[in-house]
Amino acid sequence: MKALANMERIQISNEVMLLLLSLYESKGKSFYYDDLFNRDLYAFEKKTMENNLVSLAHLLDLKMTDARIKLFAKKPMAARTKDEFLLSNLKTALTQLHKGPENFELLVNEVGNLIKLLSKNTDSISFNTYEKQEEGVLKLKKASKKDDLEKLIQLFEKNLRSKKHELTQLIANFYVDFLNMDILSKHNDLVALILLYALLARDFNVFKYVSFFKYFLKDKDGWKSGIITATYYWSSGFAQTDMLSRMLVNLMIKAYEEVDEMAHEYVFERELNKSNNIENSILKLEEIFTKEEIRKRHPNVSDATIDRTLKRLKDEDKIRPLGKGRSSKWQRIISGTKKYGMEQLTLFND
Repeated sequence: MKALANMERIQISNEVMLLLLSLYESKGKSFYYDDLFNRDLYAFEKKTMENNLVSLAHLLDLKMTDARIKLFAKKPMAARTKDEFLLSNLKTALTQLHKGPENFELLVNEVGNLIKLLSKNTDSISFNTYEKQEEGVLKLKKASKKDDLEKLIQLFEKNLRSKKHELTQLIANFYVDFLNMDILSKHNDLVALILLYALLARDFNVFKYVSFFKYFLKDKDGWKSGIITATYYWSSGFAQTDMLSRMLVNLMIKAYEEVDEMAHEYVFERELNKSNNIENSILKLEEIFTKEEIRKRHPNVSDATIDRTLKRLKDEDKIRPLGKGRSSKWQRIISGTKKYGMEQLTLFND
């Protein structure tokens, strides 16, 4: 807990200060995003969960095909290997967290429950032990890293209550301490990452709408460098966490920027009839097209809406199916330019 115990060493640079100002300005839009996306919240959360799981699978280099990973991310699947069980367990853990991220409490029992869940039907995870000398006695006794974790959490909460330190700085330093204290027998870095995510999600609801682990995976190599830098002087109490903290804030700013773009598109699309909008997209696609192509053009539209539109167009003899099942394709019968005119969007009508 050498990083959290010496928070006074941290001096926030002007660059990081500007980044933090940008971050908290974006955080201030949270109520707007929640109100705007409320009607389709389930669709957003489902997509975010899928992206999180796919990214985690690649981050952990699980021995699974891309197709298999996507199936696990999208629907309940029966696991067959240790890696599949681990991904399934991660899905359960993240699902529970997403039900109420604001209610997450950083407790030793919560960490214990997490490692128990991640261990289900796969490799066991336990708290490491070590020999510790008793005070005043030339005798060693076995101590558990679980007790050390308790002290680390208490120190984090103490710093949090003091309100002397910026939140993301505290979370980053907690993460560095957890990694370096080697608390768990297996998956110490994975559990540290999940706790980092849980602490961020508790106060920054941007990760309801976009995937944290997607951004983490994109900058995996840079993050590794940040951990190495932070670890170098950790034992002396002067962990260099500046790089890691800056990367964390940058990651969150990018996430907010993505949500902001989504909000603009959502407002625009909301003004259109979704079904007509999908129909217009079909007219722009190749004569033979797939449902997946429609999904890519309309990521915020539910499958049910797409299916209803396809059925309507089929009943109107404008398209016809080619094959059955998930890999089926569709053929547009009518022309997109001659027999069917595009609707013009009126921006300035009363």
